[in-house]
Amino acid sequence: MILKRLSLLILLLGFFNYSGIGQTNCDLKLSGVIVEKNSGETIPLATIEVTHTQNGAIANENGEFEITNLCSGSYEILIRFVGYTPYKETISITKNTKIQVELVPEIKDLSEVTVEAEKAEEIATLKQLEFKKEELFRKSGESLGKTLSGMSGVNMLQTGPNIAKPVIHGLHSSRILILNNGIRQEGQQWGQEHAPEIDPFVATNLQLIKGAAAVKYGSDAIGGVILVNPPDLPETAGISGSFNAVGNSNNGMYTGSAMVEGGIEGLNGFGWRLQGSYKKAGDSKAPNYRLTNTGTLEKNFSIGLGYHKEKGGLELYFSSFDAEMGVLRSAHTGNLTDLERAIGSDRPLYISEFSYDINNPRQHVQHQLLKLNGHTDWSNLGTFNMQYGLQRNQRKEFDIRRGGRSTIPALSLELITHTVELDLDMKPIGDFKGDIGASFLFQGNSNDSETGIKPLIPNFDNWTVGVHGIWRYIQNSYELEAGVRYDYKHYLVKRFDSQNNLLKPEFDFNNITGSLGAVFFLPSGWNFRTNLGTAWRAPHINELYSGGLHHGSAAIEMGNENLLSEKAIKWISSFEKASENFDVNISAYYNYIYDYIYLRPENVELTIQGAFPLLSYTQTDASFIGLDTDLKYHLNEHFDVTGKLSLIKAEDQLNNGPLINIPANRLSAGVTYNFNDGWLKEPYISLSADMVDKQRNAPRVVSISEVIEANATNSDLFTNDKTVFDFLAAPAGYTNFGFSVGFKVPVSENYIAVYASVENMFNNSYRDYMNRLRYYSDEVGRNFSIKLNYSF
Repeated sequence: MILKRLSLLILLLGFFNYSGIGQTNCDLKLSGVIVEKNSGETIPLATIEVTHTQNGAIANENGEFEITNLCSGSYEILIRFVGYTPYKETISITKNTKIQVELVPEIKDLSEVTVEAEKAEEIATLKQLEFKKEELFRKSGESLGKTLSGMSGVNMLQTGPNIAKPVIHGLHSSRILILNNGIRQEGQQWGQEHAPEIDPFVATNLQLIKGAAAVKYGSDAIGGVILVNPPDLPETAGISGSFNAVGNSNNGMYTGSAMVEGGIEGLNGFGWRLQGSYKKAGDSKAPNYRLTNTGTLEKNFSIGLGYHKEKGGLELYFSSFDAEMGVLRSAHTGNLTDLERAIGSDRPLYISEFSYDINNPRQHVQHQLLKLNGHTDWSNLGTFNMQYGLQRNQRKEFDIRRGGRSTIPALSLELITHTVELDLDMKPIGDFKGDIGASFLFQGNSNDSETGIKPLIPNFDNWTVGVHGIWRYIQNSYELEAGVRYDYKHYLVKRFDSQNNLLKPEFDFNNITGSLGAVFFLPSGWNFRTNLGTAWRAPHINELYSGGLHHGSAAIEMGNENLLSEKAIKWISSFEKASENFDVNISAYYNYIYDYIYLRPENVELTIQGAFPLLSYTQTDASFIGLDTDLKYHLNEHFDVTGKLSLIKAEDQLNNGPLINIPANRLSAGVTYNFNDGWLKEPYISLSADMVDKQRNAPRVVSISEVIEANATNSDLFTNDKTVFDFLAAPAGYTNFGFSVGFKVPVSENYIAVYASVENMFNNSYRDYMNRLRYYSDEVGRNFSIKLNYSF
């Protein structure tokens, strides 16, 4: 039946493609050549973007570019290339237009990002991956974690079908920094089921740095850095905007997003933006049953104001994220017998009909961000940036409680974070370029006493200060880079002991981190980057003092106040080439982490709230080695082939065994056929396959019954084997197929972009090792999705 529907869809697409009816004046072309202003030499492989649209191009080896299917109207183009000042111009197009653009040389950070200069910049010698507007449209309606999992080396750590967080080279949670519009995201990210509180609709650009980038961005960046970048605010008068709509068949999800922005007549440099989104989803469906209580409800919005002139600017930004998410009902069991039955069962113990209701157990998370940013150009020194951020994060987790208390949260946390960042991007001195800066953070976490339960983590205050310096030596054929950073962190913890005495332990952590790197520009368009960097991470309060049931993860978690800081050293190197027909990137890495902190399964316990696995925080030395490969080949004007490969192996170096919750090897491949334009613009069809291997380096298995038996005989499960164990063997590998269709429908002088897809096309039953609820249920089955975008 599926194949018949897909065949019909292809035939309809072909009919409309060649019908030639309903033509509008949207066949205009913008072409040109990019040259260096001083020498007049052409500049190959520059990036050309038509802002606020999904159009763009990359200049060929002769500096020439061409952008087709433009409607009559005015367009703002943005042209960027390494080592040159970005070029921005508004062009009126009423006919086919050809231009020549002169770029002015400027020594500054490699790979300009699509945000203002005061926003975060990447490390030059670390390869950066990027999703731009068109790719984000195809992933609209998905969580940030799922969106990023389309990049090589990135996986998802899931808690059911509706909660996901990114995993970079095997690392996640507090080991990954997320910069949301240039502000370090601070929420309760320590929880393995605590997804980032970010609405992906705010971004037109997502960037990923896979490396120990602690020198630039601060401690904790052991795994990598994610940059969530909204578009530039307008600087001229006029109104523009976009609308998005998404629908899914599997869980009945419907999502809408709207953005409108503009400037003020007679006040050049001033811009504003309003954005909002709404998402509602019901229970997801595995191929053979419903995943009860896995709905989601999100309501988000953001506001931006800015004023920018040649010598400086000021921006004010506010965003609000509000999400309610159900946790699979069958993950919470009432007794040890049910727990033993539930783990590894073919079907969840609790299944009901589809519903949009979100019942207990559930999470309710709110996150507000206020940002004030200013930058000014100092003629003799460089650009000085100042930034203040205020974040308020509220997390409430609800359990099934007796006595009519289910409306009272079992966990209620409020985290207030203040950050101040100062940065001087210095002007070049000969062949040298520098960047120095300082950052300050104060954070206060408090529990709400309304829960009536001993808090999972105690109240605490966190003071952090850091300073950094990065220097670069830039030549035509290579660049060298070195950086150093110092961070100091102080915790003041406020907790009660078993006799209800107030204790106030204090902790001090500090460390120096550094990086050395180089990038070589080789013949034939190849680049080679290599970077050796160190990073560190102080143990989080939950790792030190967790003590009780973590409702969202359906596990009892116990901290260890004797934990030491993690210290990592990571080497990563990559070969890359980008041309008109061939893009390839091959990266290899090795990461050694001293005193690696992880949750180790140890026991099962029966409490008044039910029966749950018991996990304790412990440390070891760990190594991570892997390979990432990205390939895109443009066979001809119709066919494109893509491939992504991610290999990883992680080891417990002290106990000579595997680590738990490490992604399996993955291979993704796709082929796209691009039709000729007719009434529909840029029509294509695409077939993809995602192949995930079994995790062949998984921990040993100790079943629930074996744990219960060990408790009965007072046996220690680690006496003869110190390695970590799991309650269930790693699931088998799997292959899923997907199919998609995309095109644009001309509407007046604009377009409606349409994207339709089917995931898990053959309704495959499988379990993913990186889903923490794989113990209880299968993954989501077949899902049809339709996505629409209209920009004006």
